[in-house]
Amino acid sequence: MKWPKRRQNVKKTIQKVSPKNDWPDSVVTLNENSMDEFIHRYPFVVIDFWAPWCAPCKTMGPQLRRLSKIYQGKIAFGKLDINTYETIAKQYRIQGIPHLIFFQHGKKLLDITGVRSISALEEITEKCYRSKY
Repeated sequence: MKWPKRRQNVKKTIQKVSPKNDWPDSVVTLNENSMDEFIHRYPFVVIDFWAPWCAPCKTMGPQLRRLSKIYQGKIAFGKLDINTYETIAKQYRIQGIPHLIFFQHGKKLLDITGVRSISALEEITEKCYRSKY
């Protein structure tokens, strides 16, 4: 069925406004240009500070991808390579990796260092997310 012209415009507007369409559906790779905008764009954000040579960081990757699917439309997940963006890592005082920082409305809520199980990550994420409401 073809929508009348006026209805097509309304349909496009609804799609643009829909919050689910605006949220990333996977872990977003960040850089110095996108980091601040990403943190302030979504009400709740988790950033993974990692490095390609870090074996524990590679363990956390699939777990964060899974969480990004579970919390799609509620929490935005990003990752930042600390080798490439050392100044940002220094700005956030990253001492060890993998390092996760949880942001709520652009403000740092919690940070954790080290590998965690998926169940532990879900529990921490859920507690932080619930503290918002």
